[in-house]
Parts: sequence; C-alpha cells; structure tokens
Amino acid sequence: MPIFPLKLQKTYFRQGFFNVTADFDRYVRNSDGPVRLQLGRNGPEIEGTVKRGANQNGTARIYGRAALRDWFQTEFKRFDTVNVDLSSQEVIVLDRNQTAAVALAKA
Repeated sequence: MPIFPLKLQKTYFRQGFFNVTADFDRYVRNSDGPVRLQLGRNGPEIEGTVKRGANQNGTARIYGRAALRDWFQTEFKRFDTVNVDLSSQEVIVLDRNQTAAVALAKA
C-alpha cells in the first residue's frame, strides 16, 4: 500500500499543507486540481488541492487550508508523524501513526 509517514514540520502544522515525498509522488494525480482529504481513518472529508508548481522538483504539494491546519493542531503536536495513505487518487487519507497511537493508549 502506498502509505508514507509525514513529519509535521512547522510550516505544515501552522499553514495546512504538506509535500508528498518523491518516492510516493507517482500515486498522486499528475496535474493541479482538487482532491478530497479524509481526516482520520473514519473522519470527515474536506476539499483539498494538488499543486505541482509549488516545489522546484515538481512533486505534489497538497493544500487543505484552514480545515487541515485546524485538524493538525487539534489532533497532533508539532513534529508528530501522520500516515498519508495514497491508495486512491480521489481521496487521500491522513491518519495517526499507529506506533504513536499505541504509545498514547499505553500512557
């Protein structure tokens, strides 16, 4: 499955976007345009945007704007890891890293 761990860097956490790593970029649509983001495995969907011109190497940047930023800030701390599931080109699923979830459950 095309899932990569995304570390919530300061800009991602504060501005509501993230970059797709080069190794996983082939799983994202080839052109700029809309994409749905599911916030949590069973969470709500929001509208996002794929932009390919934002990075010099042409890899996708995914914008979720205020809704994504708010979810990041409510559910995570800066530098936490979020799993990005790119199994579908229509819906990108963002979910808590299972290792982190297990650690939180034990705490």
